[in-house]
Amino acid sequence: MSFEDEERIADILNFGEELSIYVDLGRREFLRFCGSGRSIERLTELIGEAASHLSIETKAKFLEINWKGVIGMRQILAHVYGRIDSEILWQTVSREVPILISTLTSEVES
Repeated sequence: MSFEDEERIADILNFGEELSIYVDLGRREFLRFCGSGRSIERLTELIGEAASHLSIETKAKFLEINWKGVIGMRQILAHVYGRIDSEILWQTVSREVPILISTLTSEVES
């Protein structure tokens, strides 16, 4: 894995850690907060942006990760602003992002 890929993975892990603060508030608070601030959307978008710059070789090491979905979410958040479904965003950050973070953390720690 290249140094640049290592930095991108570190970015994804950091953004995921920040997102977990909002998820830990619970669904109700998350959805309430989601309407008033855009930091949740931005952090999720940044995860997708970092993922889009990973090399093909690094992505191939993590076949269990839906890279197309991660990057696709970034595209939606960046280009469909104002019409983001908060429930879908909640499902993504409460279910999918923790799996992504867990998978990447396992690789970084080994």
